[in-house]
Amino acid sequence: MKKILLSLALSVVGWSASYDPFLLDTQLSLLPKIAMLEKNISFSHTKSPFKILIAYELDDEDTAAKCSKILMTKFNRNLNGHPIVVTTLPFDKLDSSTSYHLIYALKASFSQLKKVHNVGTSSTVTALYDADKLGDNGFLLSIRMERSPIILINAKALRENRISFPDSLLEIARII
Repeated sequence: MKKILLSLALSVVGWSASYDPFLLDTQLSLLPKIAMLEKNISFSHTKSPFKILIAYELDDEDTAAKCSKILMTKFNRNLNGHPIVVTTLPFDKLDSSTSYHLIYALKASFSQLKKVHNVGTSSTVTALYDADKLGDNGFLLSIRMERSPIILINAKALRENRISFPDSLLEIARII
């Protein structure tokens, strides 16, 4: 009986840490393009890299590496004329020494997600996998799958960070 309960508990833990591959691929396809739409995005020169940080829990290292590979392959290492640089770091190793254009957080607890705000600048676009946590922790973007992908934008984070997107994006997004 103990073996059955242990097996059940481990399968539930494994299930909760899993990711929907279609949703993950959709988010990785759209979020960098959306981040590039930010009107105040700054590059030191025309060929400066577009820097993406993927933040993850320690047990999600494989998922973060997979996300990095997907991004580099999907965009052929280049987004709108800028080379893509993808960094993966666990939440516990985040620091503010490097600035990023986009920070994408994988599944995490609220306390881990709060660590992201110490990394980005006010113009950093922040996004997270888990759309249900978008309004609670100051992240700017997420994408949820309904009949089609729904872009979710946190209105409070948009105002506080003075992020500016084109009106056409705001019209098709769901502002929460």
